[in-house]
Amino acid sequence: MKRFQTILVVVIFVIASNFSFAQEMKAEKYENPEWVSISYIKFKPMKKDPAMSIVENYFVKADQDAGIDAPTTYHLSYSDYDMMVIWDMKDGVETLNYKMTPEDVEWMKSMAKIAGGQDKAMAKLEEFMSYVEDWKNTMGRRE
Repeated sequence: MKRFQTILVVVIFVIASNFSFAQEMKAEKYENPEWVSISYIKFKPMKKDPAMSIVENYFVKADQDAGIDAPTTYHLSYSDYDMMVIWDMKDGVETLNYKMTPEDVEWMKSMAKIAGGQDKAMAKLEEFMSYVEDWKNTMGRRE
């Protein structure tokens, strides 16, 4: 066993050293990367249907009214989460420098218009969130 471990270490060292000599290391950026924001959502028991009603009657309509591309949505079957929602980040990672993006502002204006006022729009958002048990966010880059 000790001989095997020694041989394995030597092989890994040879491969690693050949790789480092074969390629010159240099900084390199991605050309036109497309970043997305991904949310995994788990609803409280028996609350997915009322949450989806808010999505259909308010969120989707606000997207349309604001002229914003709707996110890609997947309803998950064998997962700890019920839904995965993917938003394109048009400005890439620059989006992270905003507290509220210009698109968010337009979307909230549309939500207020659809709900009948800013306070009612916020109430719908709070109601939706009351149905959520867990929400995880991550980012990804399309290849």
